Amino acid sequence: MKKYERISTETKLVKKETSDYFAVPGKIPSPETIYEISFQTSNQLLTFQVSLFEYEAVEEGLEGTLIYEGPEIISFGEWIKDFQM
Repeated sequence: MKKYERISTETKLVKKETSDYFAVPGKIPSPETIYEISFQTSNQLLTFQVSLFEYEAVEEGLEGTLIYEGPEIISFGEWIKDFQM
């Protein structure tokens, strides 16, 4: 299992979008909804797949510190917080 570096960067949330995903095309009548949010840093666009809860917690235009590890958001400003049990 590859361990990713934890990265912290100042960013702005620039896009929220949803898409439909059919796990087995033609076999499953209703799709799963995929939630994605995209952030613009000073030098790149970062897009993450998130839960409905995280998707609803943020709005386009928010700015703050994004902490992520590989494909996973750890936290974003005061809206998405690191949670561990």
